[in-house]
Amino acid sequence: MDNKLLFAKLQLEYRTVEQRMSQDNCIFLARVGSQMYGTNTLNSDDDFVGIFIPDRKYVVGLKHIDQVEYRTNPTKSGKKNQVGDRDVTLYTLRKWVQLALNNNPNIVELFFVPENCILHTTSLWKKICESKDSFLSLKLFHSFRGYAYAQRYKLELKSGNNTGRKDLIEKYGYDVKLASHNIRLYLECIQLLKEQQITFPLPERNLVKQIKDGKWSFDKFVEESNKLADLCSSLYKESKLPYSPNYEEVDKLLIEVQDTFWEQFGK
Repeated sequence: MDNKLLFAKLQLEYRTVEQRMSQDNCIFLARVGSQMYGTNTLNSDDDFVGIFIPDRKYVVGLKHIDQVEYRTNPTKSGKKNQVGDRDVTLYTLRKWVQLALNNNPNIVELFFVPENCILHTTSLWKKICESKDSFLSLKLFHSFRGYAYAQRYKLELKSGNNTGRKDLIEKYGYDVKLASHNIRLYLECIQLLKEQQITFPLPERNLVKQIKDGKWSFDKFVEESNKLADLCSSLYKESKLPYSPNYEEVDKLLIEVQDTFWEQFGK
């Protein structure tokens, strides 16, 4: 699909030069979040993440950009996203590569997006995905575990001081959405450590949905979270993943892909 038609279909209007550039220069766009995990409900909104290559002057000159965002429900509105709301984040390739080298969970997931969730792709993005082994490393253990810890910490803190999602806390006694993210992150980490991949939709999506739907007690969630955390630690010691990414190969890849794009489109 032509980029202009793609973003018009998503009803995303650009208001800045950078937003227009992000759309024109997009090399990959996918539906992510619960829709990709297979944990979405009738009330789920739509989350999209994409990659674009800025015009050359934004890389070699004084101008700089890392990402652009589009939200149908402004962050400061105070209202929760509902069905039909869309959050779209487009990263520059350079920023995405930096995050991928740190094995950031939301970024690493893009290597494994299933076909039915891909809205737009290119040969350049496929080339990057073919090089995923240069990115993946044991760093992901620390990254995924850190994000999982953060979800649980926020859950316990906000449930304790009643500053979280009050509707969920009042109904279930704790924030089941944060709990489901905690378990999902551990499950993804386990598969990556064992198989160097993530399967979407998640094989354990029904388990994650049960937590998200409030069918688990808080004690049961804590028990499962602790068990998965321990399993991750054990697998870390046995994993075949390299200790760190192959920075040299990734550097060559980044230069090659950007140069190819600029030469092809005269950017």
